[in-house]
Amino acid sequence: MTLFNRFKKDYVNYLISVIIPVCINALSIPLFKRLLGAEKYGRFAILFNALLLLTAALSGWITQSVIRHFPTTPSKANFFKKTIVITFSTQLIFAIPVFLTVWQVNNDCILGFLFSVALITISVQFSALALSQSLFLSKKNIFSEFLRSSSYLIIAIILLVWAGINYLYALFTATLFSYALSVIYLLYQTRLKTKEEIFGHTPPLLKYNELVKKFLRYGGPLSMWYIFAYLMTLADKYFMQKNIGGEIQGNYQAVFDFASKSITLIISPVITSLFPLLTSAYEGEKKSEIVILLKRILLIEAGALVVAVIVYWWFGYRILFSLLQIPPSLIFKQIGLLCIVGTFIWQMAIVVHKRYELKMQSRQLMVMAAAAFGLQLTLYLLCGNKAGSLIYPAGYVVAASAYLFLVSFSPLVKFVKMKMHTKSELL
Repeated sequence: MTLFNRFKKDYVNYLISVIIPVCINALSIPLFKRLLGAEKYGRFAILFNALLLLTAALSGWITQSVIRHFPTTPSKANFFKKTIVITFSTQLIFAIPVFLTVWQVNNDCILGFLFSVALITISVQFSALALSQSLFLSKKNIFSEFLRSSSYLIIAIILLVWAGINYLYALFTATLFSYALSVIYLLYQTRLKTKEEIFGHTPPLLKYNELVKKFLRYGGPLSMWYIFAYLMTLADKYFMQKNIGGEIQGNYQAVFDFASKSITLIISPVITSLFPLLTSAYEGEKKSEIVILLKRILLIEAGALVVAVIVYWWFGYRILFSLLQIPPSLIFKQIGLLCIVGTFIWQMAIVVHKRYELKMQSRQLMVMAAAAFGLQLTLYLLCGNKAGSLIYPAGYVVAASAYLFLVSFSPLVKFVKMKMHTKSELL
């Protein structure tokens, strides 16, 4: 089976695993906006994005290292156990200062507790997902994501409508329990698979300190990369709320979330299924197949961007604004367009930068992400108070485009040279 055919098979499975939860999440956005109002929904979105930012920063070095190093690990079961232990123990340590910080900033002990426990739970779930992806358990992700997203919606509605507790307590409690259910299922399925992998022989064991050093060396810079990547999607909402107000920011947040999640419905399975395949192919010296696969994916995404823009501008914005109860003004129409374009550009950049991950050049990725965010931040500081609301989604487009340019220049040249060299060898 060629790399592209294997990719298509895994892509379909991951697409199904994304369709169900994204549809559920798409229903939850207008529902929670109506229950909470634009301002409260916007506040929760900022806190939740901050939680994801912290999770990526504090555990991203583990999840990315899992996918990159798993193919070359002789003891899959031992690698699985130690990854989970390392994730839980490190995040437990990090959760203490996070709890104290959230408590002091929000003057709310309960919110700090829920926030820090959710941090641990989401981190373990990310590691469990990375392990299952490395084992190509794409079918198991279908039920895992359905379990997580459906349980979140059900628990959140029960706590908001019937229990009547504080809306932040309700939504973070729902987040915590939904991710915990996903963790239990994924660990069980991964455990079964790793038992099969080592049946009949006893591979050498990995030491904790060796594994941690290996993870930190490769994944450490990627944690910083995740910080800058999330800041790109957080900075526009923060500056908009500060300079324009919570009502407009809440509407913009709803448009951004809905548009981004709709695009994610199609694109995220590409990223999820791509890296484990690329890692295995790279270790197997299948570089020419990697070139062909990445070029096909980028062409498909470029075509999807054109179709999405046409559909949205023609009639899609009316449906979107009706669902979110947003005035169908030209300014919001333009904001939605920029959200779509920025999301597609960023996803294309993520495909291109896989080249750096394969060669373990994570420091370069960190520097380029920092440069892109720095450009976005400079734009907001210089023009945020003077320009209108369009400057904020435009800033995200500028940052995504800058990152795509930075990661494309060197890899494209190297890919062309690699392809020519491969062809010459075949001749």
